[in-house]
Amino acid sequence: MDNTKLYAIIAVAVLVVAGVGAYLAFGGGSDEYRSTNTDGRLTILGNANEDDYLDDEDVKTLEEMISENKYTVMADANDDGVIDQKDIDMVKEIIDVKEYNKNKSDSDKKSMTVNYITVDGDVSSAKYPVSKMIILNTQRSLGLAIAIGAGDNVVGINDFIKSYWDKNLFKDYEGLPSVGDRKEPSIEDILKINADTVYSGTAKTYGLNLDGNTVGDKQILRLTTWENGRLAEGALMLGFFTDNDSGAHKYVKWVDDVIADLDEKLDKVQDKTATKFYLGTPTYMYAQSDGVSTAMSASGATNVGNVICTDPSKGGMSVSACLEDILDANPQYIVAGKYMYTHMTSTEVKEMYDTLDYSKFAITDGYKNGKISMVNYDLPFCIQTLIAAHIFFPDAVSMDDVEESIEYYLDNFCDTNGYEFDIDNFIHFPDGY
Repeated sequence: MDNTKLYAIIAVAVLVVAGVGAYLAFGGGSDEYRSTNTDGRLTILGNANEDDYLDDEDVKTLEEMISENKYTVMADANDDGVIDQKDIDMVKEIIDVKEYNKNKSDSDKKSMTVNYITVDGDVSSAKYPVSKMIILNTQRSLGLAIAIGAGDNVVGINDFIKSYWDKNLFKDYEGLPSVGDRKEPSIEDILKINADTVYSGTAKTYGLNLDGNTVGDKQILRLTTWENGRLAEGALMLGFFTDNDSGAHKYVKWVDDVIADLDEKLDKVQDKTATKFYLGTPTYMYAQSDGVSTAMSASGATNVGNVICTDPSKGGMSVSACLEDILDANPQYIVAGKYMYTHMTSTEVKEMYDTLDYSKFAITDGYKNGKISMVNYDLPFCIQTLIAAHIFFPDAVSMDDVEESIEYYLDNFCDTNGYEFDIDNFIHFPDGY
């Protein structure tokens, strides 16, 4: 398998769930759950069978591949272009080191270098385990770290995260130092922080002034979070590097369960693609690689943004550049993606909505019929898919389904600091529910 094909498979993995096993409510957990997903979501080289685990099953797969003279990038643990005994030995070493490190303090853990597929689809190497990391990415990365139990590993953030700060969910991290701009951070500030890793995203956006895979004595780890809605992959990879595998699998099980249950509900809806929606603000249309766009498109409805913006590497485009195309597409629903925070009152949420002027879309059915809503852009992508399904297909997916899933997420994967659930912090309909 070449990197391009692998990247394409990974890009949809969070939304395509193969045989996820028994479903228990909206994210109810079972310690015995083992995902049977084989879309390569754990992109550590040596994960030869491309499931969500690196274990003895990979050793068996490698032995079979050697006997059959087969090759894939994912099976090539040492990244030398061939599959042989050296790859088996490296996978066994990874397994042994991971096992040794269980319940050990950071100072007592063994370390080793592994190879992995970056968010950009490249093969890179990194040292495992990660003990202290600076997040050079969006607030989604901080939320994901908290969700899988790696919040204590975070020792630095950036100004972008601080600008999208939920005063409840991120309260315990307000004292962390910032390294400045996420695109061109302060190298001086990075070097000041006692960390071993800069946890970053795509090289096209983050750390443009950082060369190579290191900055000073710190490695740069480029993992996915928001790109194409790939939070499940991001959780598994971050869990692997920080030894929070258990927390990552609990989170991924919840993601898989939400999507599996939703797929079952949506199977009853006929011709979903006939329903068309616009996602974005009055000035910017979200599409393609944008995580929320990917998630809402997974509802089965037609995202007019993807029809208009055909470059899969882009996250959207300016409305001024494509207004006529939007009007010609005539979306029946208009969805505003905005950052709504748990510390906002219902009045503040309404005031945010009232700043949205979609009058340029006045001839569309969505505008004429008042089918305009606003959703919290910062929610996990499986919930975004659930919300989209409720908006477009309310007979199949109820508001109770949405509320139950959000509450489960808050209770199990967030530091809520006393927050009392209010649906207005997550979805807003101007005419109520």
